[in-house]
Amino acid sequence: MNWKKTFAVVRREYVEKIRTKAFWIATLVIPILFLAFIGFQIVLARRSGGERKLAVVDVGGHLFVPLSSELASEEAEQIKKGNPRRAHWVLENRAVQGDLAQTKEALRKELLAKKINAYLILDPPQLKKDQAEFYSTTVSDMVSMSQLERALNRLRTRETIAARGMPPDLAAELDKRIDLKAFKVTAQGTAEEKGAGIIAALIFFFLMYSTFFMYGYQVMRGVIEEKSNRIVEVIIASVRPTELMLGKIIGIGLVGLTQYATWALIATNLSLPGVVSAMASSDLGVPHVPLSMIGFFILYFLLGYFLYASIYTAIAAPFNTDQEAQQLALIPMFMILAGIMVYPAIMNNPSGAIAVVFSLLPFTAPLTMFLRTALSEVPAWQILASIVLLVATIFGMAWFAGRIYRIGILMYGKRPTIPEIVRWIRYSPGKTAQPESAQAT
Repeated sequence: MNWKKTFAVVRREYVEKIRTKAFWIATLVIPILFLAFIGFQIVLARRSGGERKLAVVDVGGHLFVPLSSELASEEAEQIKKGNPRRAHWVLENRAVQGDLAQTKEALRKELLAKKINAYLILDPPQLKKDQAEFYSTTVSDMVSMSQLERALNRLRTRETIAARGMPPDLAAELDKRIDLKAFKVTAQGTAEEKGAGIIAALIFFFLMYSTFFMYGYQVMRGVIEEKSNRIVEVIIASVRPTELMLGKIIGIGLVGLTQYATWALIATNLSLPGVVSAMASSDLGVPHVPLSMIGFFILYFLLGYFLYASIYTAIAAPFNTDQEAQQLALIPMFMILAGIMVYPAIMNNPSGAIAVVFSLLPFTAPLTMFLRTALSEVPAWQILASIVLLVATIFGMAWFAGRIYRIGILMYGKRPTIPEIVRWIRYSPGKTAQPESAQAT
């Protein structure tokens, strides 16, 4: 292995990629789109409530006024907390016209004519069964419906207390809830965890997941493109196939790290202060990203990238077009998705059997072990075991990819069969017969 030539390939791959307009457009546009998405969500959240006209049929005649007061009180409390996301209910008291069935039919016509947004039936026989009827053209607005449900439940509690001859202010006392403060215990000490740290871990987690796809696929595309353009024939004249393969993998990996560093710089100087301020005023708290999380992210990103880049290289080498390699490209895709599929189980129990097994399996370890280290204290032996297994698998996959790459990179024409690829792997110059060429030059 001539490392000087390998680093020359690394430099070529790196410079070639970062000089393109597409790289810098993607690097600068993605954060802008991400910030625009967050801003759009905030605007939608603040305007998702709006005014809702609700017709209330209070058959018993004693719930309309307290229900209006209860909803107004809750809305004022939410606004005071800086959370004006709830619906603003405008209640209209409707008397029973004829019988209850006729009243419902009249209200149904008003609803379909869009004169009201919904109507609520408070019928004493139904209330005794702890039920109330809500009618609307859509029942997907669970937040607004839960507002009504909570208000009705508080009214029921007050009525029950009054009926039992207890003090009226007992209802307010019973309505109070305990705020459970969560503290994360580590070897360094104890710190309150409000949720922002978990969100930061998940952002890193899904960023790593998307990167394995994006840059692994870039490696595959690069191999196929050079092969189809016959550029590789010129390069191989001065560089061994293994040196070329390793240089391409390292070079594209450095491009990924450059993109991450640029995003981090943009976030630190532009977007992060605003995000911190917004989260500080919310229940999530200020995001705390410890250096250990960043360290484990870089470590498992690099290990995972080299693993999947080797797999994508081995897939690309025998084929001449993207279409031919597409089916086999599903193999690493499902390996990466396996780490995503178990993340809910890891979130619920980072030290459980599922979390431990998938964080030790080399093909899922980059994602799952990183998430475990971000959520809890992982035993050192498990981290060390995952790293050792990953490094061993990377060397194995690199050897496997190199055996295919050295022959497949110069093969053109028909698609090779599995037995032919096996012969490529077993081929040793001077020891075994040279594989039959699939060339059609």
